[in-house]
Amino acid sequence: MRAWGTLAFAALVAAIVVALVVGNGEAVRVNFLFGQWDTKVWGALVAAAAFGAAAASAMLAWPVTRAKMQSRRQTKRIAELEQEIHGLRTLPIAREAAGVSSEPKV
Repeated sequence: MRAWGTLAFAALVAAIVVALVVGNGEAVRVNFLFGQWDTKVWGALVAAAAFGAAAASAMLAWPVTRAKMQSRRQTKRIAELEQEIHGLRTLPIAREAAGVSSEPKV
């Protein structure tokens, strides 16, 4: 079911891109600080979208990496604490180890 949803989304994106290319075929000149670029409108739009996606990915890379590292550290710490709890549960009680019972002597 999920594969069909992904396929439908990809088809929708492809249809939008085709409509963008067909509807925006005029030539334009894009001026930058360091030069200019003669292209079609759809080329400028696709380039701007790609640049925006790359910038967003770069901005999110560090927080995602930091969250993954923190999760890994916490998982390791949880495993250490569970191991310690298991060790404490298997220790004998001090009175039983000394041979002292809780029953009163007569």
